Amino acid sequence: MIHKIVHIKNLGRYKQFVSSNENWDGVLSKVNAIYADNGSGKTTFTQLIKSLKGDFQRIVKRRSFGVNEKIDVLLIDDNHKQLKFTGSKWNKTINDIEVFDTYYIDSNVYLITLGNLDKRGTFFEIVVGDKGAKIADEIIRLRGLRKKKSQQRRNYKYAIKKTEDEQKIKDLNSKIEKSQNDSAEITKELKKLDNSLVTVAEKFGRTYLDKINEYLKLFNPNIQLTKLNKKGSRFVYYIKIKEFDVRSDSESISLRHTLSEGDKSSLALAFFLARLKIQENLDKKTIIFDDPISSFDSSRRSVTINQLVSLSKRCKQFILLSHDINFVKDFISRSENCKSLKIVYKNSTSAIIPHNIELETMTGIYKDLTVMHNFLEKGETSEFDKREVVRCIRPSVEGMFRLKYFTIFKSDDWLGDMLKSIRESEQNEPLNKLQPILDDLSDINDYSKSYHHSNPNYLEIPLNSEELRNYVNRTIDLIQKI
Repeated sequence: MIHKIVHIKNLGRYKQFVSSNENWDGVLSKVNAIYADNGSGKTTFTQLIKSLKGDFQRIVKRRSFGVNEKIDVLLIDDNHKQLKFTGSKWNKTINDIEVFDTYYIDSNVYLITLGNLDKRGTFFEIVVGDKGAKIADEIIRLRGLRKKKSQQRRNYKYAIKKTEDEQKIKDLNSKIEKSQNDSAEITKELKKLDNSLVTVAEKFGRTYLDKINEYLKLFNPNIQLTKLNKKGSRFVYYIKIKEFDVRSDSESISLRHTLSEGDKSSLALAFFLARLKIQENLDKKTIIFDDPISSFDSSRRSVTINQLVSLSKRCKQFILLSHDINFVKDFISRSENCKSLKIVYKNSTSAIIPHNIELETMTGIYKDLTVMHNFLEKGETSEFDKREVVRCIRPSVEGMFRLKYFTIFKSDDWLGDMLKSIRESEQNEPLNKLQPILDDLSDINDYSKSYHHSNPNYLEIPLNSEELRNYVNRTIDLIQKI
């Protein structure tokens, strides 16, 4: 479990991210949801966490452009031990991490590759299960031992050629005979283990296939797996798409081109969740989901959230990342004690900050009024906050005019147009009663338009906090009078 992110430097867009008490102390919770715009550093963060399993090249190749310094990352685990990445590797690795991302989808939808035992495919452990993986480890060990025995015999035979000492030759021949007997016993044991691995893998494969189909019924009932067979060094699954049966290695029908993006995502997600479902040590796992709903429609999004919430309760730590703010918001609303964070890019570096997702997903006048109210209650924390507050002044007044006088003002009427209509209104017209506050409205309009994006220099005009507070108070007061 990752307790705290201290800093991330020279990695992708994270050129100089340092957590701080003023912004965010870097402490993660059991359940975390991170919203990020595309290109802000979401994928880099996912690969950073993924690299903790030992694949250091995932981030070595992501060093920030234009920097000469080495990648420097410091995390703290739940035992308050440092996890340091300096230059090219971590000081320690964490095996109990499972990551679902686009790489997982691209690598695992089409074919389950078993490969050689000492060069396992991505899906080896998933297909054979934990018990099968332990058998495979023992097979690898014994194969290595048998290879050493073979090399020993070659060395003994070479030594015999180099000596004429009969006793030494006799001793060496005895060693050769013993080594041959040892190799024969190892070969017998390997045969038993090979047969056992096939049995365990087939049994686990059937269980795994059943779990996959349980999830497919939720995510995509048009797709089901019918069987899983070992073919040489590969496991091939048979998939039914509606009424058509297709093998995952079929040359006549390409799953890569037949399945929609939503189909691929749902199939891969079913693989991933099914594997987690049958793990005995899920409570020790840190689970990362990077955009699990890519190309999903609304019905699949909802059931996915339910599954993720359930999973987040059973694992040790859960981190969801997505560029879909409404998906993140829905996940947070259904979760308990979920920490809401956001990846932003500012001051030439990506940074992770606390996120008021409820506020950001508000729309229109309600959001603008909330931003101004929070400013009056809590003040600003940065220049960026003040710019956001002053931006809300004009649209909140315009929004109130459009709501209350919807038969008079059109959607393309702006505050200047509205003030003109008030000024020119006759005594018996609805807008005429607003003439007593016309001067205040005009003053607010003049103040706020200086900071409007239509002014090419608006970012260069300084903002005084006390002056801004005065105008925000006046704006809220006038809105109540409109």
